[in-house]
Amino acid sequence: MIKQLFIFFSLAVGTCIFAQSSDEKGLANQITKLESAKKTEDFQQSRDYFATYVNNLARGTQTKKEDWRAYYYTALSIIRGQITSQREGNVQNIDETSALAEKYIGGIFVKNPNNAEANILLSQIYVLKSSNNPTGSADNLAKANEYLTKAAFADKNNPRIDVIKGEIAFNGGDKELAKKYFNSASEKFKTYSKKSSLDPNWGKEDIEYYLSIIK
Repeated sequence: MIKQLFIFFSLAVGTCIFAQSSDEKGLANQITKLESAKKTEDFQQSRDYFATYVNNLARGTQTKKEDWRAYYYTALSIIRGQITSQREGNVQNIDETSALAEKYIGGIFVKNPNNAEANILLSQIYVLKSSNNPTGSADNLAKANEYLTKAAFADKNNPRIDVIKGEIAFNGGDKELAKKYFNSASEKFKTYSKKSSLDPNWGKEDIEYYLSIIK
């Protein structure tokens, strides 16, 4: 009887470990796709995948309930899609998409109240909002800086903090300061180490984009 229980327990543990490994592999593959996405439909595909993952977490059918990355990458897919759309000249629906992204970011804070990457994404959202509302631009950029301060408290060497600072300076009209932050972020990327293979890696393409348009 004891031997049978041991075998059953071993099988259960093995199944759980395999499920977790499969989940992580699926996340890793989709994260890679998101990092290489160029078109709005690519970001929509990533958004749908990660949103489904989040729903599975809520139903308890995914194995790592404590994982925050599904919420993060759903929000990131929404935001990156909006940024791409904006650079193509379409600034519609920023408030709507921002609200949806903030909803998913809220899911991160349930388990990780001081998550630096989540605060960086919130800062990015307010930079986007500033571009859509000239009269409230200063307030939105100030809010963006508040979230960066929180992010720096948890992860001060994160290069994405300087990326967003560069965007804030650029939108505020100070191109020289923006260039300083983008160059600083570029240097930090050379030495910054991700805590996990599933952690964010975006930002370098933003540096290239802004430095290419700053005269």
